[in-house]
Amino acid sequence: MKVTLTIILFLFLAIFASGQENGLRTKLIDENYTWRTVSSEQLDSFYFDLQPIQTTKFKSHFRISLTGQIIDFYSSDNSKYHGKLTNYSTEYISVKNKDNDYDQNKEYQYVIEQIDLEQSNVENIVEKFIRTGQPEIPTDTLIASWQRNFLHCNGLIFQFNINGKYTKQTFHCPWGQNDSVEFKNIILNNYQTLKSTFQLDSLYDSFESKLPKGKTYSRDGYRMMYKMTDRQSESWKKSQPQRDYMKSIKDTVDNYINSELKKRNIELNKIECFEDYRLTFGKNGKLKNVNLSAYDKPTLKKSLGLSDYLEDKREIKKCRRKIKQIFRDIDFSFLNLETEIYRTFSFGLNNEIQLRDDTIY
Repeated sequence: MKVTLTIILFLFLAIFASGQENGLRTKLIDENYTWRTVSSEQLDSFYFDLQPIQTTKFKSHFRISLTGQIIDFYSSDNSKYHGKLTNYSTEYISVKNKDNDYDQNKEYQYVIEQIDLEQSNVENIVEKFIRTGQPEIPTDTLIASWQRNFLHCNGLIFQFNINGKYTKQTFHCPWGQNDSVEFKNIILNNYQTLKSTFQLDSLYDSFESKLPKGKTYSRDGYRMMYKMTDRQSESWKKSQPQRDYMKSIKDTVDNYINSELKKRNIELNKIECFEDYRLTFGKNGKLKNVNLSAYDKPTLKKSLGLSDYLEDKREIKKCRRKIKQIFRDIDFSFLNLETEIYRTFSFGLNNEIQLRDDTIY
């Protein structure tokens, strides 16, 4: 019985430690707690164990929310302040889309790190915020001429609870505002001082370096980062000379292919080839393979039925045959290639040729 209990305790501690590796912890994402269902303040409390600032126990509590980082300053006497930084990233896993059988990334869990901030720096920042009137600045919807139509531009969120008075300020893309917009300079100056004082970029870089390898992460839900395993990283380094070579001849290859394609009178003869096709050219400079991209492969679930699915397959077969015909006489053996070359080929809505290089150099 004692042996069994010891084993269970050991396994429990091992599982707990895996979530605490390098000072990191994880929190599985609950579909009932997302930005679609609850407020950002509730998310901060549920996932990061941050005290709701509206009902804070402190006399003064400041919170600044950045992309992937949350900074808290708090005081029990409005005199001595402490601070904490929360770094976080979302880990994604690959799952099958039920509608079309394609793989897609799905939010799986948060990886979180919390760091105590140096007290004298905290008090200097708090003093600067108060001196510049940051808590009294209106949110961006109340500032004349503040533009909120920027795409893929992050924002800043300031929250203050001072002696029971709570205020929240949201500033969408302050970097993109005209210099004449009121309060812009104060907001950005305070933001830059905050970043430089605590070296926030360096601290986030350090946090990312601790993330477990072989997984996909995102800081903002838009840009994805795959962190290679040691074996993958070593393989990537070994293939660098090959990629350097491919990059050195990239323009020559692209210019030659495009010039040759312009000489040809290409007609599709009532077939539609909107998909992306992966072209492989052998060392002899001739087309070797034509493969349909994985995301364009037809599936029964995506098709309108079996007949539609089979028709798509036939159309793709015709397109592959047509592409092989187009590239039959294109030959860049004069380059004496040292490795295979890859390009992505497709036709636009008006049957215009589209050629691109998706190689990651």
